[in-house]
Amino acid sequence: MEPSPYAPGSIPEYLAGRGRERELIRDKVSRLSMLGRSGGPLLAFHAPRGLGKTSLLRMAQRDAIEDGFLTVWVTGRDDRPMSPDLAQGLSVAVKDRSFGERSKALLHRLDQIQVEFGVPGVKVGATLSADDKVPPVSAVLEELLEDAGRFARNHNAKGLVVFVDEFQEAQLGDRKSLLIGLQHFDGAPDATPVAIIAAGLPSLPPAVTEAATFGERSRFVELGLLSEVAVAEAIRVPAEHHHVTWADEAIFAAIELAAGYPHKVQLIGDAAWEVARPTPGSTIAIGHVRRAEEDIEDRMTGLFRTRLARTTTEQQRFLAAMAAAGDGPVERAAIATELGVPTTAVSRPRQQLIDRGFIESVGHGKLRFTIPGFAAYIRDNG
Repeated sequence: MEPSPYAPGSIPEYLAGRGRERELIRDKVSRLSMLGRSGGPLLAFHAPRGLGKTSLLRMAQRDAIEDGFLTVWVTGRDDRPMSPDLAQGLSVAVKDRSFGERSKALLHRLDQIQVEFGVPGVKVGATLSADDKVPPVSAVLEELLEDAGRFARNHNAKGLVVFVDEFQEAQLGDRKSLLIGLQHFDGAPDATPVAIIAAGLPSLPPAVTEAATFGERSRFVELGLLSEVAVAEAIRVPAEHHHVTWADEAIFAAIELAAGYPHKVQLIGDAAWEVARPTPGSTIAIGHVRRAEEDIEDRMTGLFRTRLARTTTEQQRFLAAMAAAGDGPVERAAIATELGVPTTAVSRPRQQLIDRGFIESVGHGKLRFTIPGFAAYIRDNG
């Protein structure tokens, strides 16, 4: 049997299923090589979990590397500054490009940053003397991007592209430093070819503007559910890479089951593949999908159970009241009525659940669940 191309943890090209978003990233990155300068304001994708944000960024990073850019990946964390992780990632990227002696000075500086700001367990040649002064973290982050961007420009790389996942979780100082750095690079007379592309939960836009008022100039792109065409491509293309086809009826069944949710698309593909156990030249039929349904729904139930367990009692009451009103968009007033409280009393759990990506606003006073099937799970397990 061919290995499943849908297995969790893989980053296949199909998973993002988002041609428009990929073009936005390409346009942003191409500015570095075409104009030889900054990629402009932050480009930030936001959506609840499971909609393919991380996969989209990983694909973009892969594309940028193939196009000759120096890239680094960091994940926002509220329990530690970003500088050491960024320095560590840049060290790996520079070494992978085999710049040789030309990179010696930059690598030494990256080593120093990891020592100064504490990457646990790192062993490097850089040391600090008693007279050394550790600069502010915010200044280090901006200087680090500037040095790496100019190094890339001067050594046959088209520029530096920084990918930041979970941007909303980054410490306030890091968010602010990244935004200020981009603003400085964009207006500096000496070109600094750096672009930053971020992803995060629905709370990402306010986290950006909280860090800097001019952060509102960022390009915010909301990712939604996949179209039926995108789901069909997500199912069909990975199998074709293994010379396996999907019957039309099986694709239609997958579209109905997925309801546009990218994570479930992956689960459907993986479960059907395990049932069919295809070899090159074979076909996945609708019967394989039907036999896989129980496993698919069991995996989704595990997801729902885990998410619900991470909510507070107040949030659970809100979700139960919302689910009781149905699967579609629900009036905020109907939720308050179900809870027996005024609409103002539901503001806090409502906003908390939106920020965490459990629900989303879909018009004035209306809300809906971000994961298809979550409302039914809550009703069945209330």
